Amino acid sequence: MLLILKCKSERFSIIMAINITKSDVKWSYFSLFLFNGINVLLLPFILAYLTPAEVGLWYTFTAVSGLVVILDFGFMTTLSRNVTFIWAGAEEITSSGFKETSDQIKKPNYQLFVSLFKTTKLIYLILGLTIFIILLSVGSFYVYSVSKADLPTSTIMVSWIFYATAVFLNMRYAYWNAILKGIGAIKRNQQLLIITKVSQLLFTIIGVLLGYGLIAVSVAYLLSIIINRIVAHITFYSYQDNKETVKPLMNQAINRSEITGILKKILPNTFRQGLISISNYINLRSTTLLSSAFLGLNVTASLGLVLQIINLITVVANTFFNTFLPQFSSYRVKREYKLLRLTFKKAILINYFIVFTSFLVFFFAGEFILNIFNSNVGLLSWPYTLVIMIYMFLYNNHTIFATLTATKNILPHYKAFIISSIIVILTQLLLVNIKPVLWSLILPILIVQLLYNNWKWPLNALKELEYK
Repeated sequence: MLLILKCKSERFSIIMAINITKSDVKWSYFSLFLFNGINVLLLPFILAYLTPAEVGLWYTFTAVSGLVVILDFGFMTTLSRNVTFIWAGAEEITSSGFKETSDQIKKPNYQLFVSLFKTTKLIYLILGLTIFIILLSVGSFYVYSVSKADLPTSTIMVSWIFYATAVFLNMRYAYWNAILKGIGAIKRNQQLLIITKVSQLLFTIIGVLLGYGLIAVSVAYLLSIIINRIVAHITFYSYQDNKETVKPLMNQAINRSEITGILKKILPNTFRQGLISISNYINLRSTTLLSSAFLGLNVTASLGLVLQIINLITVVANTFFNTFLPQFSSYRVKREYKLLRLTFKKAILINYFIVFTSFLVFFFAGEFILNIFNSNVGLLSWPYTLVIMIYMFLYNNHTIFATLTATKNILPHYKAFIISSIIVILTQLLLVNIKPVLWSLILPILIVQLLYNNWKWPLNALKELEYK
């Protein structure tokens, strides 16, 4: 009888553990395909039923989303990582690193999860309100200033208020998606993203067909965010046995000292992760921004197209690795280093295969494919494209290895990332002012990253895996 009870208990713990499956991977790829496909379907309706001024204002609205990334400052990544540790059985949150569990099979630390969850809700409430105030004050003034000559005030302000409200709600409840990824509910999170995007598409089509223009697009975005948050709540409590184990604990009060203690432990790595996010933004976006300022829109159009295609290739190639991120952290907590090495090896081989195969097709057949679609924008000449491929592959590669290191809640690369990004943009500004050519923007990224980051973090991660 005792043996039966023990077996049931162990089976229960296994079910509660993080276990990324082939189904999770398939849904990650399917979600990526559908997400981009819906964006393609959405664009013709926006272009056909909105005036040029409304389209321009909508792109101005979407540019505001970058503000959310900046103010989040890496907290979402830090949250997801700590949730994974807790779900793998960690007994406490640490400011750096993690503590391995003593047992091979360990159920989630529900009490600690609830404490982190409630602290997170408070943080995102503050972030959301901060963003909302900025959007309604400075944002409203800016939006009205740039569009008052082309659109009625009612269209501008009504559509903007709906959009600003959507951005606020998106940040206010942003923790749900991070938590779902952190507990290993990858398939369900991808399904949630699909539901969100499909609902935005349907509401947009209905609204613009009824003649509500930009207001309809903003309302559709708001409704999709509301649906996302409602479904995310339902999804979490229907996952595993969260309704029975987590929900009752949510009624318990959390005191100020608990919140302060958790904040002290998560804020250091949140700050470091934020610097990494800013660094990535500089390295991947500065070239386009500087090109439009110094080289003109024609060059920028071709540069932007090349970067967009190459970035899409790397996103697809990284999907397997990103899907297994919670599993990597779980392996570390449970000391399953052999599985960590094998899974990461598989992820990096899949990444290399997709990148190299896609790069070859794009390099040799890119112009031919564009001609089939009668594109008005051509690619850059092959030397530029080749160098961009090289630096994008190397940059993406060292980012993957650095991210693997980050799964143990240690971010030794943050200083090198931010320092190198500052050197890159200063060098670009210097060279493009001396000689305004595309090489002045491309070569600094390649050379600066080659000097340290491109080799340092892959070598660092491989050495760590070798001795585990």
